[in-house]
Amino acid sequence: MAASSTTGTYGSAERRHPRLVRRTAWLRRHSVAVGVVAVVLIVVIFFLDATVHPVTMAGFYLVPLTLLALAEHERLVAAVGVVCGLLAVFVMVGQDTLTASNLFNLLYGGLAGLVLVILAYLIRRLSIMSDGATLRAQLSEAGADILTSGGTRDDLDELLEYALERLGEQLDATAGVLLLLEDGNWQGRAGFGLGVDAREISAEYDDMVLSAEAMRTETTVARDLTAGDPSPGPLAARLRLERVIVVPMRALDREVGVLVYNRPQASGEFDREQVSLAESVARYLGVTVDNVRLMLELSAKRRDLEMVRDSSLDFAQSLDTTEVLEAVVTRLLDALDMHACDVYEVDEDDGMLRVLVSFDDLAFDASEWTGHEVPLDSLATSALAVASRRPVLVTSLEDPRLNDAERELLERLGHQTQLSIPLRIGDRVIALVELFDRESRDLSEDEMDLARTICRFAALAVDKARLYDRQRVTAERSDRLARRLQRLQSFAVDLNRRLDRADLQDVLDEVAHAALDLLHVRAAAVLSGSGEYLATRSLALAGGASPALFAAAERELLERCREAFAVPPDDSMSGGELVTVAVSQSDGLLFAPLESEAPQQASTLVVADKQGGEFDYEDSLLVATLGAQLSASLHNATAYQREHAIAETFQQALLMDPPAIPGIDVGVRYRAATDTARVGGDFYDLVTLGPGRLMVIVGDVCGKSLGAAAQSAVVRYMLRAYAAEGSPGEALSRLNSAVIAQTPDQPFVTLVVAYIDVARHMFEYAVAGHPRPIVLAGHGQFPIPGEGNVPVGIFRGAVYPTNRAILPDDTCVVLYTDGITDARVDGTLFGEARLSETVLRNLGMPAQELADSILETVKEFAGGVLADDCAVVTIRLP
Repeated sequence: MAASSTTGTYGSAERRHPRLVRRTAWLRRHSVAVGVVAVVLIVVIFFLDATVHPVTMAGFYLVPLTLLALAEHERLVAAVGVVCGLLAVFVMVGQDTLTASNLFNLLYGGLAGLVLVILAYLIRRLSIMSDGATLRAQLSEAGADILTSGGTRDDLDELLEYALERLGEQLDATAGVLLLLEDGNWQGRAGFGLGVDAREISAEYDDMVLSAEAMRTETTVARDLTAGDPSPGPLAARLRLERVIVVPMRALDREVGVLVYNRPQASGEFDREQVSLAESVARYLGVTVDNVRLMLELSAKRRDLEMVRDSSLDFAQSLDTTEVLEAVVTRLLDALDMHACDVYEVDEDDGMLRVLVSFDDLAFDASEWTGHEVPLDSLATSALAVASRRPVLVTSLEDPRLNDAERELLERLGHQTQLSIPLRIGDRVIALVELFDRESRDLSEDEMDLARTICRFAALAVDKARLYDRQRVTAERSDRLARRLQRLQSFAVDLNRRLDRADLQDVLDEVAHAALDLLHVRAAAVLSGSGEYLATRSLALAGGASPALFAAAERELLERCREAFAVPPDDSMSGGELVTVAVSQSDGLLFAPLESEAPQQASTLVVADKQGGEFDYEDSLLVATLGAQLSASLHNATAYQREHAIAETFQQALLMDPPAIPGIDVGVRYRAATDTARVGGDFYDLVTLGPGRLMVIVGDVCGKSLGAAAQSAVVRYMLRAYAAEGSPGEALSRLNSAVIAQTPDQPFVTLVVAYIDVARHMFEYAVAGHPRPIVLAGHGQFPIPGEGNVPVGIFRGAVYPTNRAILPDDTCVVLYTDGITDARVDGTLFGEARLSETVLRNLGMPAQELADSILETVKEFAGGVLADDCAVVTIRLP
């Protein structure tokens, strides 16, 4: 991209400089014209000096020298100044006016010329800094525009091309190339002076020796290759390398790429200002490239999520099995860009597949394949997908997993790729989806994840549609059950609301009592085991009973059940095992099997002795429904406990030890609330921003469990990405915009973000609805600014100010969550005053011991019970 084509896009930053700087820059851009004017002035002054008054006119030599000082290099100004002095001496000698006073005046003129030389040097340095600042501002604005406006890779390439050329102008380079690291190899993305498109340049990592050295050492590498490159790479084959500089581009700890510039031998070595400017621009470009990469990845994830959301909505719009299956096929073909799909009903017991729907040649086939049955063992890859409960991908007809029948069928239909995905409910495969493509394709992991996610929703939708079909057949016989089922539903809703607080035994007891009420029986129980090992997990008796009568009733019920299991009254009972397939009736007993994740621990719901006569079909349906509800409740309670354990593990994994930074002592402590609130959104993060600089984040995500812990992880890593781009307030502002734009339905987050510079004792922080840090110096509090704003994720466009303070020696900074100050006993809060007193009392402790002491003090105050998570970070500066 030529620099001239981008003046309108990137030129606004130049207009922000003072007018004097812009005028000076204009003169330096027209240095040739300025030089011509200066020469003319010198000739005129020499003529006037020789003909009018030599001493008076000689002083006017300072006019062209001043003009040159504004536009030319200081060495040229010095040389011209010497020439002007010699001309003045020549005139004085020629006119015999070389007196002591005139020589004294010449000395003053020489001093003035020296001042102009110094001025020329300072103006040149100012120009270099101004050009560098302009370029950095342009890149920063353009990078922000790309991120905020959802730019593409083409926009990024345009920015890289412009930055490369502008920096090349500052470095006096004749050629340059920007190489990015992609999959461990170098790939050109922008260049000039190469004679070829930079995108044609690619090389393995070790083939670019100087680039690998710069990236490995994280420093700029400059070499004089006039005599030849000892390890020639792809660049040496395209241009003559002379003076080369290689600048690494990084984003935090991630390697991004390098900038490579070449200039002639006569231009001399790259000076310190040029190297500094190149490193600064490289840092900007590294962060910009990495942010755009993250943005594109997030955009792809967002598209996948939108597709999953739309798919679930499509599936939920109909309860007709055929319509649901056609929606499943359409969504999968669109998501994976494949051309054919079959959906089979799976009967593992009989080992058969029955075609439910078939799509090929842009249309659904309603006659040839639909209803066709195929033995499961005749299709090896299909049987493998059903048996393993995992997708199976075949990308070639030579795949050894294909049997001869499958290979022949695929070849006849012209298919090269086959993806088989089982639709599961729990561990039960209810259907099999097979997608085909005419080309050999190796699907990416993201595509496989998208297909699996859509199929999970599809399995629920298909299973729901099939259940609806069955229920529609029996709807006319279900009217008399409506009132009883409504009561059962109310019970189920109430039970599910309390699953997070109830253990499995509570669930069993409540279902047993519900069976008494709904079926009007004398006893209801949940049994496990078989034969002599048959045991009661829960028992409820109508009207209650004394312990002795309760024990006798339990023994009687177990004996009756053993007899019923030993001699099953129908085909649904066998031997001494519990009923596991259907509701059964025997001698005043009604059994309903309970689904279990562990078949060896199968259980049965038993009701005994109906008070109003014999059990009928409606009672069987009600027991089956109650058994299904109990199975689901047990499954949900187990799943909740499992998720809770995962969330706790995940949250503990997020809590890291503080990094070791010389000259600073950091202590951290986190404690989850007890009982019902063990997993929450409190978190902290400590990130090194460079030598002697530390970023500290303490926050609280609204909510509990896995969702809050996951959101805290998202916030942490987004803040890490933004930390290198500005102040804490700017990082929070960008985080707020990103959270609202990308996750609008997520809970809000309170945060405090602080940067600490150990060498300067600089403390910068920004607050988003979070408790302010406590800073203590000596034996009292050190006052710091306290400006802040609302929590992140509430108001779009919220701006968060940055508070700054220079901390004195021996300072202690405490950052914490509201779980510390909101701890209470008998309605009395712990509060900030007690927290400050606790810190003062233990101020002599190391940072970690101080953090431990704060949390233990809060726990003792609250009587050992914390109603909310607590996180505290203590920092001691020497």
